[in-house]
Amino acid sequence: MAFDISVVVSIVFLLIAAFSIPFLLQIWRTTKGVTETLHMLNESLPGILRNLEEITANINKATHAVNEQIDGLTVVAKRIQGVMGIVMDIENLLRAGIGLPVFKTLRNTIAVVTGVKVFLKVLRSSRESE
Repeated sequence: MAFDISVVVSIVFLLIAAFSIPFLLQIWRTTKGVTETLHMLNESLPGILRNLEEITANINKATHAVNEQIDGLTVVAKRIQGVMGIVMDIENLLRAGIGLPVFKTLRNTIAVVTGVKVFLKVLRSSRESE
C-alpha cells in the first residue's frame, strides 16, 4: 500500500512537472522580451531626454522673448494713454474756455464771407446784363 501511494505521488509530481514546463517556457520568453525592450529603452532614452531638454530650453527662450515684447508694448501703451489723457485735458479746456465764442465767431465770419461772395456775384451779373 505504501508502494502504491508513493507511485501515485510520483506520478502526480511528474504530471505537475510536465504541465509546468510550457508555463516556465512562456515566462522565460516573456522575460527575454522584457530584457530586449529594456535594453532598447536604455539605448534610446538618453537621446530622448536630450531632445526634451533642448525643447524645454527653446520654450524657455521663446517665453522670455514674448515676455520682453509684452513689457515693451506695455510701456508704449502707457505712453499712449498718457498722451491721450493730455489731449483729452486740452480738449476739455478748449471746450470750456474758448470753444463756444470761437465757433460762433467762425460761423459768423463764414456767413459774412458767403454773403459778400453772393453780393459780388449778383453785382457782376447785373453789370454784365446792362
